[in-house]
Amino acid sequence: MTAELLNQYKTTSMAFIELAKSLTEAEMAAPSQDGEWSRAFILHHMADADVHFAARYWHVLTVEKPPLADFNEDLYPENLFYSDRNPQDSLAAIDGLFRMTYDALKLVGEAVWQRVGIHDSYGELTLSQILGYAVEHRESHFNQLREFH
Repeated sequence: MTAELLNQYKTTSMAFIELAKSLTEAEMAAPSQDGEWSRAFILHHMADADVHFAARYWHVLTVEKPPLADFNEDLYPENLFYSDRNPQDSLAAIDGLFRMTYDALKLVGEAVWQRVGIHDSYGELTLSQILGYAVEHRESHFNQLREFH
């Protein structure tokens, strides 16, 4: 199960990064016709979310039942200056965080995947569950990026 989840994390992350690297500056900046985020905003959001997920992994790996803070993505575009940020920097962060995280998580023993943190909204979550949420999140935004209109 964990090997399959890690492989899914790797595959989804690499596909997301490859797709994002193929976008031109104009494609990044183009506003969505349906009122959703631009591709650049999607990249900023994913970089910010990856920071959150990485912090959760590290806390669960190093602290006994750590608190896992929730985050409100609706506040991020304005409060974290998405309009003024460079999407290439966010893409570099996504790529670097993925590689660093994957390199560490592939070394985690099977029993360690059951370590837990206490999430503000969801209660106890295992390391495996946290990675599962990250994979679902990445897949959702990969599809959003791919099907952009």
